[in-house]
Amino acid sequence: MGYHPVFLDLRGRSCVVVGGGAVAQQKVQSLLDAGARVTVVSPSLVDALERLAATHEIVHHARAYRRGDLDAAALAYVAVDDETIQAAVAADAAASGVPVNVVDVPRLCTFISPAVVRRDPVMVAISTGGASPALARRLREELEERVGHEYGVAAMILARLRPVVQRAEADPEARARTFARLVEGPMLDALRKRDTASVDAILRDAAGEGATLQALGVELR
Repeated sequence: MGYHPVFLDLRGRSCVVVGGGAVAQQKVQSLLDAGARVTVVSPSLVDALERLAATHEIVHHARAYRRGDLDAAALAYVAVDDETIQAAVAADAAASGVPVNVVDVPRLCTFISPAVVRRDPVMVAISTGGASPALARRLREELEERVGHEYGVAAMILARLRPVVQRAEADPEARARTFARLVEGPMLDALRKRDTASVDAILRDAAGEGATLQALGVELR
């Protein structure tokens, strides 16, 4: 398989969605969630996209796709069934070096949108390389059950704890052992139970009396 998995920072970057139906709306929302600036090219829009256009959360060109619509785009989605438009956008994207995903047409795609399990800031992406979106969805559903809210909270705790541990322990190997004990020990279970007292005790044991949820500015959720 020729795909290389990456996570893109799209904050403030221009992205284009060709199409105005329900599938296009899903792509638009995903891009907005990533902080992208989104332009939708379509003669008509579903209600959800109409609302986004009315509140200026997206730019809407109420017409068919034209060459040049991808100028300055960081990436593009094509969510229409018209094979002529699909081919035209894919060709323009190739000429401009713009990554493009033509929904349900893997041969025209230069990137694949994975199924995602999100536990901010943790994100797990699943892809079958376009072979079976249904299987990717099934895998996502299984992971949704197994990867709980505690993983996102743990990631925030560990990020904020890093400078505390670095100040307290000069040896990189010792720091690595500290974080390994936290990840492999009872912290995740305590977070899952939202047991603040236990989490604080675990953090204090690992990094000193000053290491508590309140001191780190983390709330259990």
